[in-house]
Amino acid sequence: MDRAVKSATILLAFSSLSTAQELKACYRAYLFFMPVAETCITYKTEKDALRAESFVRTINIGRLVKRVYNKGGAVIKLPDLSPMHFVYYQEEGEFKRYQEYSFTEDKIKVLEIKYVKLTNEIEKKEEKEYGYKGYVDPYTAAVILYRESEKLDKGTIKMFYDDKEYLLPYKVVGVENIETPLGNFNTRKVEVYPNIETKGLLKPKGTWYLWIDQKTNLPIRMELKFVIGSASARLERVEGDENLLKTTFNVKR
Repeated sequence: MDRAVKSATILLAFSSLSTAQELKACYRAYLFFMPVAETCITYKTEKDALRAESFVRTINIGRLVKRVYNKGGAVIKLPDLSPMHFVYYQEEGEFKRYQEYSFTEDKIKVLEIKYVKLTNEIEKKEEKEYGYKGYVDPYTAAVILYRESEKLDKGTIKMFYDDKEYLLPYKVVGVENIETPLGNFNTRKVEVYPNIETKGLLKPKGTWYLWIDQKTNLPIRMELKFVIGSASARLERVEGDENLLKTTFNVKR
């Protein structure tokens, strides 16, 4: 079995066997009141680890303009929120790629497979190794942002992605009450500058804004900018333990 497929299968298998607490949050991204993309992210706690899985795909007119289907996951060590494992599969336009990062105390081992357009033919396969300096994968970076923005009004998140180390500054710029079909949420508005030079179509641009629920630490609304355009993402469905993130951040092991 191809190593990339095998690793993804193992990650998903472990998740499906978990009997731990689970939280699933689904969002839709809108452009001029029309839904153009949807994404769901699932968090699961299992012993001393937090598992995160997600997918994002364009829908409706968004799919006609630019077809995107990405999915991935990460295993994050608790309670310090340090990275253990990361996988990510991308289909963006005619760009198709798989990535896998394995973190140890002093190293990051990276596997990257680039395909010929959207076929299964491998164009390039690389295995690389980097020193681990406290820079985390994108899933872990997001969870750290939720936790740190609750405690500190500003700071910097250290993230490793696409062979590079990034310092992502954030700042809490206010508190706002957000009204949604799921109810009203008291949120903190967080400004993030994702200066990331990634491959594919979804390259971040400018300043992002996240409205994070004060009660659950779950993002309720996101204003995101990419080189291909901007979108407003809104929380539309929540399943499972809404307090999972809040509880996970506060538990000492």
